This record gives sequence, structure tokens and C-alpha cells, in this order.
Amino acid sequence: MVSHRCPICGLTHQVREARAELAYGRQLTCSPECESERRCRMRHRRAGSLVAAERERPASRWQKLQASVAHVLHVWVIARAQADLVLATGRIPGDRSRRG
Repeated sequence: MVSHRCPICGLTHQVREARAELAYGRQLTCSPECESERRCRMRHRRAGSLVAAERERPASRWQKLQASVAHVLHVWVIARAQADLVLATGRIPGDRSRRG
């Protein structure tokens, strides 16, 4: 038997070797109630610290390139849509003269 400490209540308990090997270094809970509490905490924990750490990290060259490409593509799509509208209506936006 292997000694483990419950991550919820802190109680030290014995675990079979096979179960300890399957834990892959994680601490096993001592009871079904503690396991239920652990799962509840995992479901409700906030990822705020992970998001904050990601925001603090400076952007890499690839991320800057991705943002630049996304902006250029956005501008191109808007320009192409406007060109299609001009072709469909036969008018240039801002041109107040009437044709036809």
C-alpha cells in the first residue's frame, strides 16, 4: 500500500499500488464525498489566471503576422463587396450625378 494525502480534506490514507500507478502523480481523494467536491471545484475553477498569463506574454512574430493578415483580408473583403455593389447598381458611392 502507498500513502497518499487527500487534496480536499488533507487526510492521509492508504492506496493500492495499482491505483497509485494509475494516478500518474496526482493525489487521490480519500472518499466519494471528497471526490465529488474535487470534481465540483474543477468544474467551477476559473481560468482567469491562465488568461491573464497569456495576455501578459508579448505577442510573437507569428501572432503579429496573423493579426496583420486578418486585417488586410478584412479590408480586401469589404473593398470587394463594395466593388460588387458598384457593379450591380452602376453607381459610384459618393457620386451624386445620375446616370441612365
